[in-house]
Amino acid sequence: MISLEAVINSLKETIILFDKNTKITYINKSGEELFRKSSKDIIGKKFLQIFHREKTISPLIKKTITDGRSLRGRSVSLNMGHPINIDFSLSPFFVHDRIEGAILSISENINITDREDFDFDSSVYLLGTIAHEIKNPLGGIKGAAQLMRENAQGESIDEHISLIIRETDRLNSILQDYLTICKKPSFHPVNIHEVMEKALAIMSTQMQKAEITVRRMYDPSLPQIDGDEAKLLQVFLNIIKNAAESMKRGGRIEITTSPSEESFLDHGKIKRWVLISIKDSGKGIPEEDMKKIFLPFYTKKKSGTGIGLALSKKIIKDHGGFIKVKSQINKGTVFHLYMPFGHNE
Repeated sequence: MISLEAVINSLKETIILFDKNTKITYINKSGEELFRKSSKDIIGKKFLQIFHREKTISPLIKKTITDGRSLRGRSVSLNMGHPINIDFSLSPFFVHDRIEGAILSISENINITDREDFDFDSSVYLLGTIAHEIKNPLGGIKGAAQLMRENAQGESIDEHISLIIRETDRLNSILQDYLTICKKPSFHPVNIHEVMEKALAIMSTQMQKAEITVRRMYDPSLPQIDGDEAKLLQVFLNIIKNAAESMKRGGRIEITTSPSEESFLDHGKIKRWVLISIKDSGKGIPEEDMKKIFLPFYTKKKSGTGIGLALSKKIIKDHGGFIKVKSQINKGTVFHLYMPFGHNE
């Protein structure tokens, strides 16, 4: 029979268990490799005793045990004698409904989408410049084609001109996506549920044809957030459209809103978030594709541009939030959108 310790030691994440006095009672093999220390040098000591310069996680361990509340951190810089960038999760450890310590999980942050963020952001200005330059002659081409159609004779000529106009419109739509990336959000009080309902209304015809049902589980107590309604609408449309296209006829989408039960460390401050979850019953995303779905221009759709999810990620990031995705093959995918109650300036 496989032991629980063997399972924990096989995890890529670092797992550390603290007692009520914040002393380390267990660390797995990944933790030993990450910290470059053996368990003998770690067990029985406090986090700060091992890493004297570490000032981020150490004070949160006691807080988690005292408050009984989970905390998370994203892209946190940690000084372990050598600087590393991590994501971490800190949760209270219960025995018979009593808090007996805390569990810390650490993942070294080497996600390909995070590595690409800087390159993506630095390319935005260039994309916008190119898009503007192409957009103007496209308008001229379309106008000329429309004039030609008014004066043209013969079905074949009209068919070719219609093709020019149709393809011009398609290119214009793609360029519009690129231009949207470049525009910073304009923040105003926004009701998340109203924006979501607009997205569902736009998608209603497509979903009715595919016999897709939608289940809404909205928390009416959620306050308005500071956001750009048009940009958030685009995010919801992108994710709902992807969800609809991933399902066979008769699929189901569940949309849930609530305050996040987790707290996250953001710029050194503990913050609460609005959580928006969009879940589908589709085919799921293969594990090898999960790290690539937010990369600009990455797509497996024949007619896709690969800009939708990259754009969605940037919009949510511009709002001070982030996106987490979970997926199982043939069981579906859920996009968790975390948005701050107030915009982080």
